[in-house]
Amino acid sequence: MIKLIIFDVWWTLAYRDVSFGAATKMLKETKAPVAYKDFKKIFENSIQKKVWPSKYAAYEILCKNMKVKPTKENVNLLMKIRDTAEATTKLYDFVIPLIKTLRKKYKIGIISNSSTFAIDQVKKNTDLLKYIDYPLFSYNVGVTKPNPKFFKEMLKLAKCKPEEAIMIGDDLEDDILASRKLGINAIHFKKDYNKLKKDLTSFGVFV
Repeated sequence: MIKLIIFDVWWTLAYRDVSFGAATKMLKETKAPVAYKDFKKIFENSIQKKVWPSKYAAYEILCKNMKVKPTKENVNLLMKIRDTAEATTKLYDFVIPLIKTLRKKYKIGIISNSSTFAIDQVKKNTDLLKYIDYPLFSYNVGVTKPNPKFFKEMLKLAKCKPEEAIMIGDDLEDDILASRKLGINAIHFKKDYNKLKKDLTSFGVFV
């Protein structure tokens, strides 16, 4: 029996309504000698694994890990690019109605590779966290997905067995394969809400 439904946040529940990719812009404007395919993990490992004393301190470390001189100009540039993107944070239209419906029968969790700064913007721009029973972020646990510790911590928090949970996310490696390795049911979300509802029915969850 399903007791817990876990969602990823970015590009599953929330998105940033910008016409540019923050990662691409950061790499281009700083001329960092880093491949785009490597930047995601560099960013996650630099920013998202702890609560920072200041945003400046976090982005100073990011500069160093991007092999860019951590000058005031470069640090402020990175912060500005990211802040501009994060300020546009929105939820997909289906999110709140879906979660309200699911909460009538199930507990709801979220696990997300996020910085405190990004989640502060989620709190500012949306009501998402009002409807979440178990919010868990990478900076709470000191690791990012697909590390199994992240998923195990959620199960512990919710007092739930792997087979009693469903993980829903857009990233095949971080969300789907990682959770299935632990025996957690998983649904790969591809921006198709109607398919998501259909996929949920295969686990006896009806919306």
